[in-house]
Amino acid sequence: DVNKSVYIEGKSVKAHRWEEAQKWLDQYDHPLWKKYGSDAAGAGHGGMDWFVLNAFIESVKRKMPPPQDVYDAVTWSAITPLSETSIKQNGASIEFPDFTRGKWKERKNLFALDDTY
Repeated sequence: DVNKSVYIEGKSVKAHRWEEAQKWLDQYDHPLWKKYGSDAAGAGHGGMDWFVLNAFIESVKRKMPPPQDVYDAVTWSAITPLSETSIKQNGASIEFPDFTRGKWKERKNLFALDDTY
């Protein structure tokens, strides 16, 4: 099944041949997937919805900043209308707004750096 396969240049046994992904997931999968993968199974977007919601709930419970902030939310929300605009313009490139006004270059990335949530 190609959907459960991977090719890793320089590491896969055969050049340009898909191979079973499980051995690579066992070795390299993020600790959060290893810890909570069964909890996330069946959740939307391949389990990612569970992780996003869980991270938000845990950040509230722990009185910590959420790993996705308002800038992440508005950025994610902009993808669909910008894609629709591009489609209406025959696939033209559409400028993506910088809602942080350049501050993204300095902000600390919090999401999934460890297995906190």
